[in-house]
Amino acid sequence: MTAASRPAPFSRERFVRVLAAGVIVALVAVAASLAFGAERVDAFAVLTGGGTQVEREILLSLRLPRVLTGALVGAGLAAAGVAFQALLRNPLAEPYLLGISGGGSLGAVLSIVLLGAGGAGFLAVRTVAALVGCLVALWLVYAIATRGGTLRPATLLLAGVVVNSFFLAGLACVQFAATPTESQAILRWVLGGLETGGPREVVVLAIVVPAGIALLGRWSPSLHALVFGEETARHLGVDVDGVRRRTFVVASAVTAASVAVAGPIGFVGLVVPHAVRMFVGSDPRMLLPASALAGAAFLPIADAAARTALAPREMPVGVVTAMIGAPAFLLLIVRRSERGVGETVGGTESFRG
Repeated sequence: MTAASRPAPFSRERFVRVLAAGVIVALVAVAASLAFGAERVDAFAVLTGGGTQVEREILLSLRLPRVLTGALVGAGLAAAGVAFQALLRNPLAEPYLLGISGGGSLGAVLSIVLLGAGGAGFLAVRTVAALVGCLVALWLVYAIATRGGTLRPATLLLAGVVVNSFFLAGLACVQFAATPTESQAILRWVLGGLETGGPREVVVLAIVVPAGIALLGRWSPSLHALVFGEETARHLGVDVDGVRRRTFVVASAVTAASVAVAGPIGFVGLVVPHAVRMFVGSDPRMLLPASALAGAAFLPIADAAARTALAPREMPVGVVTAMIGAPAFLLLIVRRSERGVGETVGGTESFRG
């Protein structure tokens, strides 16, 4: 990205403009997602008090909770991706590739098999189990990628791949030992989907995700300082260890809530921040809220595509995000190789999309 084409620096006025544009995009995406599905529904008529009883049942009882679940999960995963990328100083970091989603999925699946937490009434149990799995995965990745107290960004993704493979193997073992009913519930987590999102799920996500994004946004100035390296951040008065711990826990909690409801939906935390970064820059103060709103638009649209592409059959939305995210991930790796980004990832250059 040339100097002439770089986004303008952070300012309050630009922040408000970007936020307003993001809200509009998210609302349009949610409205469009409500209008599309295997069954044709006049969403405008239903929302204004009209429509048939069947249309109201489809839109309000089935489609609306699913779309809201997608918006909240997309916002949470995108914000977590921004936080991990800034904190670890690696533009390829995100919950799925770091193995965090896999750890959360294994935790949720174990709660289903060991505690019978497959029903809607056990969402809190699954969320806590997913959070524990996310934190275990995060600890493993961080321990593997750290040597002598220094985080090595070049080994971070390799550590994530190894940890993710370990948890996927654990999932396979649990599924093999599970009953047929439990196996069906496990399969739902492995593929990732929004079809079981109901009022309870929406309420939990509506509490955890906005609160997590608000906290991450509050710490975004410190995350911005960390982009330039730990020593620079300490000289600027940032409590590096404290910010790291708090951000790890909160980003993992947001990921855990998303995984508990929707399963390990991959690449949202990678694709969305990089797309938004091209327009608003790498400053987490701007990038984090903008990516959250873009994620709230992206995942419902991806789910609408999954619902309609093979109608009346539905693809899991995780398949759609993987089809988009895997090529994007390869493209990012190629672009980094062409720029010659090596072992040390510091400054802001490696964060430019």
